[in-house]
Amino acid sequence: MPKVKDVMTKTVITVEANKTVIEAAAIMAENDVGNLIVMDDNTPIGIVTERDFVRRVLAKEKNPKTKISEVMSTPLRVIDPEAPLKEAARRMMRKRIRRLAVIKDNKLVGIITTTDFARHLSKKTFTDDILEAIGRSNYPVPEVFEK
Repeated sequence: MPKVKDVMTKTVITVEANKTVIEAAAIMAENDVGNLIVMDDNTPIGIVTERDFVRRVLAKEKNPKTKISEVMSTPLRVIDPEAPLKEAARRMMRKRIRRLAVIKDNKLVGIITTTDFARHLSKKTFTDDILEAIGRSNYPVPEVFEK
């Protein structure tokens, strides 16, 4: 059974809570990411996403110098890297969120997103390799089953 640590993104881009919305947007653009984990010193306290910018900054015509701590999503939803992948999926579905911070010993060690799930599911498995090898044998394998 795969675990969160097997699928998560290990490099997490962060922003300090006292930075401005415009500074956070620049960090996101520079790193080509759609979210930032918001930190207070070395402690993760929230997340800011492109969606947060649209709903909490643009739609409300906030000043670009607004502190990121004022528009971030809290509480930060987290999961342990040793947790089963199914548990991460359950939490994300139950809370209707697309990202979970991965925390071990009170430290940010990664992030798991819906993109990580898609990447994991699209990978070829050992079983896929076996089935493909069988399909290459001399035995005919019908492409369409007809009655």
